[in-house]
Amino acid sequence: MPPSATVTALKAQKNNPDRVSLFLDGEFALGIHQDLVVKYDLHTGRTLTPEEQAQLEADERLIEAKQCALEYLAHKPRTEGEVRDRLAQDDYEPSIIEQVITRLHELSYLDDETYAHDFVKARFANKSYGPHRLRRDLRERGVDAGLIEEALAGLRDTVDFQEAAHALAEKYWHRVADESHPLKQAKKLQGYLVRRGYDTSMARAAVDTVQNEHATP
Repeated sequence: MPPSATVTALKAQKNNPDRVSLFLDGEFALGIHQDLVVKYDLHTGRTLTPEEQAQLEADERLIEAKQCALEYLAHKPRTEGEVRDRLAQDDYEPSIIEQVITRLHELSYLDDETYAHDFVKARFANKSYGPHRLRRDLRERGVDAGLIEEALAGLRDTVDFQEAAHALAEKYWHRVADESHPLKQAKKLQGYLVRRGYDTSMARAAVDTVQNEHATP
């Protein structure tokens, strides 16, 4: 731990007026947010103990982590897991990540339940993804399994996945219509539906229906 040090200068940073360069014993120590200048009553001649220096650095690290998270959330809604991963990528300590996550929940900036419901509705409306694909995509974003199933149950109250599978198969039909054998048609159609997130039985039923509809009398 460094010895006690005296504040010899506080200089506003040119590129960010909210930040100040702190000089201790004549040398640059670190950049800090202006709020910390007030919190620690920093001024020329103020002596900082080793413990105060360590806490000052920790507080600055926490402010940086919060700003990082807020900037990440500014682009679009994120899950708690995504924010955790983003902060971990920047090597923020677990204790700091926990503090940031707690604060974001207090501010209602994180809500995985609402995120999951909005996500499945949007992905189904825009891409016609089936339940398996929706479940996988949410799981990859770190959403709790229980919240995922609740969101899917809510979506099932308003949509019919079997009808959606049929519509997708019909839309994709032109790509397989020229296949010489019905089994090849079925294999390609079923594979497409499975990749879109529909289970095998649902995909097979949709394929059978579409093939029958296009069968030559």
